[in-house]
Amino acid sequence: MSGEISDRDFTDRMVKRLPQEAPPPGFEAALLAAYDAWREARPHGAGAAWKAGFARFADLVWPGAPRWAPGAALAAALLVGAGLGTVLPAAAEDAAPAFSLEQPAAFSLSSDQQEDS
Repeated sequence: MSGEISDRDFTDRMVKRLPQEAPPPGFEAALLAAYDAWREARPHGAGAAWKAGFARFADLVWPGAPRWAPGAALAAALLVGAGLGTVLPAAAEDAAPAFSLEQPAAFSLSSDQQEDS
């Protein structure tokens, strides 16, 4: 038996031992309500159906918030992430890398330093 197969068997057994988690009843009911709103608005056009379904789902994600708030929060998170993704690598270019595949390891397992003579 190869290592890959035994790893796969081990993983399968461990996943089967995990407790089964079910979504809370309110979450499932909200998803079904969003689907019902989508189906009711479907005869009025695809745009109306998507808008109704999104409105009900937005109430599930952020109850009582105006419709623009979840989109604004997502946009702000994307802007902060993109800004950090461009600024941090540029700032780290000056620092010496902690690990590099291009340079050999500079450590020794022995306690005394051996000199090349």
